[in-house]
Amino acid sequence: MEQLLEHASRIRPCPGEWVSGDAVVIRSTERGLIAAIVDVLGHGPEAHELAVVIDAYLTRQTGTDVFDLMTSLHQHVKGTRGAAVGLCEIDAATGRAAYVGTGNTVLRRFGKTDTRLVSQDGVLGQNMRTPRPQTLQLETGDLIVLYTDGVRDRFTSDDYPGVFHHAPKEVARTIIERFGKNHDDAACIAVRYSA
Repeated sequence: MEQLLEHASRIRPCPGEWVSGDAVVIRSTERGLIAAIVDVLGHGPEAHELAVVIDAYLTRQTGTDVFDLMTSLHQHVKGTRGAAVGLCEIDAATGRAAYVGTGNTVLRRFGKTDTRLVSQDGVLGQNMRTPRPQTLQLETGDLIVLYTDGVRDRFTSDDYPGVFHHAPKEVARTIIERFGKNHDDAACIAVRYSA
C-alpha cells in the first residue's frame, strides 16, 4: 500500500519560538493511511503541550473512521485550550479519501481536478459541531495537501506549478517556505496517490 501513497510532512514553529503548536500524524492502516493535521490555539510551549497530547492520542488509535476519531479526540481533550484538526483516511486500493475537519484546517487536491474541502467552524475540545465527513475519489497522480492556517490559503497551482510533479517531501517544504505566515506556526502534509 505504501508505494501507492507516497507522503511527507513539514512543521515550522512560529518565528521566535522553539516548539510548535501545530502537529502532524501519518499512520499506516491495513487499507492505506490516516493523515491528521493539528493546529492548537495559540503558539509556543503551552500550545506545544496540547499538540503532543493530540499526537500521542491519534498515534495509538487503531480505528480508521474519521468521524469516530474526531468525536473521540474531542472528548479526550475537552476543556483544554482547543485545536483545529483535519483528519483524512485514504484507501490505497480504491483511491477513496474521506475527510472531516473542525476549525481552520484545509484539504486540497491538485490533479486533473482541483478540489478544496473546508473544515466546519468550531474548536475541537471546546465547541465542536457534529463532524460532517466529505469524500473524494482520487485519480492516479493526484496530490492531497492538508495544512493549518499558518499557511496562506489563497495560493494556486499557478503560484506553484511544481505541485503537480514534485515529490511530497519537496511539496510540503515548498508550501511552508513560500506560503507560510511569519506570525504563526505552520504545518503541511502532502500525499501523492499512484494507483
